[in-house]
Amino acid sequence: MQGDKTLTQADLQGKPALVNVWATWCISCRVEHPVLNKLAEKGVVIYGINYKDDNASALKWLAEFHNPYQLDIRDEDGNLGLNLGVYGAPETFFIDAKGVIRDKFVGVIDETVWREQLAAKYQALVDEAKP
Repeated sequence: MQGDKTLTQADLQGKPALVNVWATWCISCRVEHPVLNKLAEKGVVIYGINYKDDNASALKWLAEFHNPYQLDIRDEDGNLGLNLGVYGAPETFFIDAKGVIRDKFVGVIDETVWREQLAAKYQALVDEAKP
């Protein structure tokens, strides 16, 4: 989004991560965003894909609501999302330490969803990555 860094396969290797598809026009993303900030503060690695959105609006959003993403990828035309099978936002992919997509969650990650449905999946990827 800012600068010319490209997310590579190497970035996705070594540590499990979430890849979160979001947009400023997505009302549900506004609900989810504070939870993502908390997860990032706890050490969860999160990459963002800003989906079918205006770059200036996205940068303003991240400045206002804080940026939980290690790197945020601009996908203005939606082609990356299409290649990943994205139907809309928010969607979140679980990436293992080898950079492989292991799971996908469609919908808002709130604190209850994280605690009851997703934290164990993420922790399993963390445990699997331990030597």
